[in-house]
Amino acid sequence: MRRARTSLALAVAAVAGMVTLSGCTQHSGDSAVRQSVDPNLLAGCGPIEDQKIAQIIGVTGLKQQSQPTICNWTGRNSAGAPVDVTYAWLQNDTMGREADVAGQSGYQIERVVVRHFSGMYWHDPGNPGSCAVTVADTGTVTWWVQNRDRSAQPDPCAAAMTLAEATLAVDGV
Repeated sequence: MRRARTSLALAVAAVAGMVTLSGCTQHSGDSAVRQSVDPNLLAGCGPIEDQKIAQIIGVTGLKQQSQPTICNWTGRNSAGAPVDVTYAWLQNDTMGREADVAGQSGYQIERVVVRHFSGMYWHDPGNPGSCAVTVADTGTVTWWVQNRDRSAQPDPCAAAMTLAEATLAVDGV
């Protein structure tokens, strides 16, 4: 977990001069979409309500741990093990830059296309319970899911991909 957060923090720090983000907003009631004061729905902690994030990754007791630029939540999976979820939107970032950061931090990457956008998985070769998906959409959107017990199940890559797809769907893609 520390390595994942450190790598994401490095990515954020490297593009800090280019990033324009707003704070997380209050929940919007029954909607699965977070209301935003920023016209860009990707800003802040992203467009997906906490309850929907928990549903997508199959955890209970999801609690937000931080505020933008990187937003973190913790919860428990169906086996009761802790799960960390991280969201980051970097407005003027590129996939090339993210791939460079991943490589320099020792992550394996796998290129993918998500709803016609270039993207990649970040794999920690030493931790099968940790995976991220980054997609290029007016910058980069990253969802990172980590099973703290380092278990590959539930699949953190599938959960991160589902969150990325849900984010792009809300953003109108």
